[in-house]
Amino acid sequence: MIIYISILALGVIGFLIHLFASREPRTPLRIVRLFLLYQLVFSVGLTSLLAFIGLMFMSDFVAAYTGWPSCPFIKQLANVNLGYAVLGIMCIWKDDGFWLATIIGISIWLFGDGIGHIADAILNDNYTPGNIGVPLYTDIIVPIVLVAIYILYHHLKTHSEPTILEEDISP
Repeated sequence: MIIYISILALGVIGFLIHLFASREPRTPLRIVRLFLLYQLVFSVGLTSLLAFIGLMFMSDFVAAYTGWPSCPFIKQLANVNLGYAVLGIMCIWKDDGFWLATIIGISIWLFGDGIGHIADAILNDNYTPGNIGVPLYTDIIVPIVLVAIYILYHHLKTHSEPTILEEDISP
């Protein structure tokens, strides 16, 4: 699971490098937008790609790590992760509504997974690191962070100073 934490850390490091290497002004809106983009690409796209690879090609290992039995549905879960990997990476070229849809979808899924991890621990005494550990924490923290950043981004975007161009064309 250290690889998941590493990907999340790389998202923050990449954001900081991009922010400080860029010559564009560091306005609050730009900072939040850039941070949100990096979170979508890394926390959704790359971690989902990694999960797809693990579930599709190392399903017995993943099942043992989580303390769950291996079954055919693990390949279907791999495909769900591949879908979110594509959506997260596509956020590089899309924004706003696409980002919001990606955030809503991944948040519903991850919160549901988090509830499943907790239920499995309580009902089945499954306290393996793959059930009550990094997967549980990220299933709860990642959606909270994404939703909070998106709300801040949307607030800044709707309340930021209009540009000169916008002032010239408004009635």
